[in-house]
Amino acid sequence: MIELLISFSIRRRNAIIRLPDHHLAKPLFKKERNSHSMERHLLLNLHIAMNDYVEVDVQVNPRQPGSDLLVTELAEMGFESFADTSSGFQAWIPANGFQESMLSVVNQLDTELGKASFSWKIVKGQNWNAEWESSYQPVRIGQKLLIRAPFHPADPTVERELVIQPQQSFGTGHHPTTALMAEKLLTSPMSERYIMDLGCGTGVLAILASQLGAARVEGVDIEAPAVENAIENARNNNAGSIVFSLGDATAMRGKQYDMILANINKNILKATMPQFAASLREHGDLLLSGFFVTDAEELRASAMGFEFVELRNSGEWAMLHLRKTK
Repeated sequence: MIELLISFSIRRRNAIIRLPDHHLAKPLFKKERNSHSMERHLLLNLHIAMNDYVEVDVQVNPRQPGSDLLVTELAEMGFESFADTSSGFQAWIPANGFQESMLSVVNQLDTELGKASFSWKIVKGQNWNAEWESSYQPVRIGQKLLIRAPFHPADPTVERELVIQPQQSFGTGHHPTTALMAEKLLTSPMSERYIMDLGCGTGVLAILASQLGAARVEGVDIEAPAVENAIENARNNNAGSIVFSLGDATAMRGKQYDMILANINKNILKATMPQFAASLREHGDLLLSGFFVTDAEELRASAMGFEFVELRNSGEWAMLHLRKTK
């Protein structure tokens, strides 16, 4: 959603997708897909309007983790936006940038992760922002928190609202890992604490920490559009004192935090453990997500100088709370 903090990052056209890998020792797909040329051509030699899109409907059984892994692959090829469905997901790409061979990756999903199939069609140009907004739903964590976009109505029955202007690429916090982190923050002491949100994306976790009473909050992301979006969202949620910057884990060097939030992927988290240890005060809290429950023990084993506090999950996704001991 970073790489040593760059080499493992997966980018969309304007974003980072913070989706975890599964096990790097094992290929996710049956065979390597061919790289796709940057050249664009007309689909099936038809004349295509500039704002026509190709809509791909992908069915995955079981739905996870295959859906997230395929979203990651398609995003690398230039697919611009995605929406979950009950049986998988839909993906969209400008029609003049589409080649049907791109979809071979769907058939190459490792059979141990599930079976996948697809269909696609050309969708004539329309108001894509309006279409996307109409299918975008708020995120509710009980009665404690509602994370919504500006085009959603307010809900006076919840204790706290965050209004996040989503980018189609970043979202507002719909991924289960973000919700797990937000839920944990709601029950964590924040007063007088110095917080780092590593891989901040829209800034939703940093903004929540600030609103919960943190004395000082920083957020870092390796994507400039994410940082710009986070700054705008912080300003709109009366959290303009948060310092967002472009960078990676090296931004923590020479600093001491009371809490570090990192919702990225397993391999980056493991590689960054020494920096987490160096940048946390004694008894400081480390909240990690962006990985599967099955990877939690591997992360715990790599966390030298930390004690285990808690493991939470939402389906196959996990959130790990560690505390620095020395």
